[in-house]
Amino acid sequence: MLPTRQANLTSIRRDAWVEIDLNAIEQNLKFIRNRLTPPIKGIGPNNTTVAPQAPRLMAVVKSDGYGHGATSVAEVLEASSEGIDWLGVASIDEGSQLRASGIKLPILILSPTPSWAIGTALENKLDITLTSEKQIRDVAACGKARVHLKIDTGMHRLGVQFEKLEETLKLIKSLDNLELVSVYSHLAKAANEEAITAQNQLFTEAVALTKKYFANAFFHLASSEATAFAQVHYDLVRVGLYLYGLQPDTVSPDLPLRPALSVRARINHINKIAAGQSVGYSWTWTAKNETLLASIPIGYADGVDRGLSNRMQGLLMGKKVNQVGRISMDQMLFDISNVPEAQEGDVITLIGSDNEVAKETGDCQPNLTLSQWAKTLDTITYELACRLRTRLPRVYTRTKQK
Repeated sequence: MLPTRQANLTSIRRDAWVEIDLNAIEQNLKFIRNRLTPPIKGIGPNNTTVAPQAPRLMAVVKSDGYGHGATSVAEVLEASSEGIDWLGVASIDEGSQLRASGIKLPILILSPTPSWAIGTALENKLDITLTSEKQIRDVAACGKARVHLKIDTGMHRLGVQFEKLEETLKLIKSLDNLELVSVYSHLAKAANEEAITAQNQLFTEAVALTKKYFANAFFHLASSEATAFAQVHYDLVRVGLYLYGLQPDTVSPDLPLRPALSVRARINHINKIAAGQSVGYSWTWTAKNETLLASIPIGYADGVDRGLSNRMQGLLMGKKVNQVGRISMDQMLFDISNVPEAQEGDVITLIGSDNEVAKETGDCQPNLTLSQWAKTLDTITYELACRLRTRLPRVYTRTKQK
């Protein structure tokens, strides 16, 4: 029996799906935690040696956990022995959905909250980001609230200007309904130490100024890529990309990250065409020889970018096969001439490795990554991961760890 015709993970709803390896997320979390552990001990009271405290960790699960499923990811993180201290989301809806699923961790809405929805945020015990005087007054008018002040240190997207920081802090201090929990900013080039240093210089001044008014507030600046720079770790680090085993557009061998996401689909039709025949919309690919074609039920409506047409590969029974013709809304074609034994129902992997072949043969199989797609499309991996949440069902895997 061929490996891909043995028991395979699949969706019960359709023959195309996303697989999420929850063990990979936990492994990535462990790597991040180790990266944040301070390597140097300091001197405490009475000249005693003390280990500096590692920063807390916020898992960013916005955009449905970067396409991985926010609720399932949050549940794993909340229960993990590695520990997560906070969750970050982009909107009230995202935070409310996590609360409805039973998540108890503190949740910060990282974007400004519309004034008419502040009540909903407070009802769901969601912390609110403030970026302007109007927002501050709007939130204070709605009742007791835990708030976080975002300042602009150079990205110029959201945040209070440094020149207005002191008057903003005084305003918050004067409003009894507001509890300032943290002050934070956002890095524009999180992998570039020179750019980080420039923004951090301003943020350091903001930290000193804030402490004059709010002794108990904590501070955060670093994202996934900035975990490499201890000087910007502060009290908390926000990680999204690395948590899911993703890197922006290339794979660095120095980072032992394990991608959690795979994309697979079952062949729903096989057809043989003669040399000279063209396939798909607009006939963008023509067979040079007699060709065996396989169709799978996944397309650009599922988040596979149309720009990948004739430029991507799949894995079938451990062999790479080329995608041919224009990617349609719901279907795409592969030239499977090098796998003539394939049948309808066999699985083609678009992202990930051919797990069943690896189990059967014990071989190290080729791996297809979102980074390859990102390089082809001149974009970033997390844009592509977020697109895959459109309508593909998810299948979660988790094995018992030894």
